[in-house]
Amino acid sequence: MPEPPLAVTTSSRPSARELAKAHGLADETGYRYVPRAHRSLAGMAADEALAGLLIVERGKLSLWIAGRWLRYHPNMAKLRLLALEQGKHDVLVDALQLKLGDRVLDCTCGLGADAIVAAYKVGATGRVRSLEAVPLLALLVERGMACYALDDPPALAPAMRRVEVLNADYADYLRREADNAWDVVYFDPMFSETLADAQGLAPVRYLAKEGSPSAADLGEARRVARRRVVLKDRRPGRLLARLGFAKVGEGRRVCYGVLPAW
Repeated sequence: MPEPPLAVTTSSRPSARELAKAHGLADETGYRYVPRAHRSLAGMAADEALAGLLIVERGKLSLWIAGRWLRYHPNMAKLRLLALEQGKHDVLVDALQLKLGDRVLDCTCGLGADAIVAAYKVGATGRVRSLEAVPLLALLVERGMACYALDDPPALAPAMRRVEVLNADYADYLRREADNAWDVVYFDPMFSETLADAQGLAPVRYLAKEGSPSAADLGEARRVARRRVVLKDRRPGRLLARLGFAKVGEGRRVCYGVLPAW
């Protein structure tokens, strides 16, 4: 899908710092800067023939696109970390078989909730790199993880800061990576249908790249993974079965499958 026409702007009453950041972001991304001039976002989009706007406000970066807001948040990562700290199981952590010091390659970042949980579990001695094929989404998540402030649970922010967000397509990235470079390689393809309780992720769905890994992609992933390749699917797991994964865990609406490394 071609990238929609966008521009950079500010809040309606920008500070000098916000203006400087907005101009810097425009230079960095190649999007043009458009002065807000007290206009509504919908009015600006109509005036400038834009699909959306990147907005620098109060030191944060937001996206307004197709009439919806996308402000970075860790999604379910907070509740999952709280559960892990209470000694409860996390289905993904169990499927990945994570331990301190592990290296995890997350091939499908999205908003990075799974990557944050993985970073918490592998600790400061581990490593989590999360790939996002869409440049705009990678930018929002990278900047969001760097500045998102939440003190509860205390482990959330440090785990978030340890995630390396990289703008890359896993189909290309895996072919350049060395054998056994990561302990675990993980895929969470965009589901063909939106979960009823995930409507807040509609802007992510609007931007995200669709499709599941090919047999060739999985072959590369098994070469790159030292222990296992894990795939997330909707229950009952038709994609897992089609791609040859053995189911290793189920949640209320999702399930996980594993392929051993070569």
